[in-house]
Amino acid sequence: MGIHPAVASATSACMILFTSFTATTTFSVYGLMVPDYAAVGLVLGFCATFIGQTIMSRLLAKSKRNSYIAFSIGFVVLLSACLMALESVLHLVSSEENDEFGGICDSHLNGHHT
Repeated sequence: MGIHPAVASATSACMILFTSFTATTTFSVYGLMVPDYAAVGLVLGFCATFIGQTIMSRLLAKSKRNSYIAFSIGFVVLLSACLMALESVLHLVSSEENDEFGGICDSHLNGHHT
């Protein structure tokens, strides 16, 4: 589309910041935030961002190629799509006939601790 990969990456990161902040605020306001998961997610997010940014900066400085930015974004999108498809398939083949929200936070939302 003619947009420099660094500009596209920075723009998407900025939008992700705002949407993540909005989602976090919404979960907090409605009392759906699980503090343990939020703390782990926060630490993992900062560590992964720091490591990824460090590796990408060194790679770009060494190779002088911006295509690595586009490839990394494409890889993350592909990985997300595969994991969402896997989650959907596992949900469809599960023996549970529960139409309610399910997933990683299900036990906390319903008061069941496994």
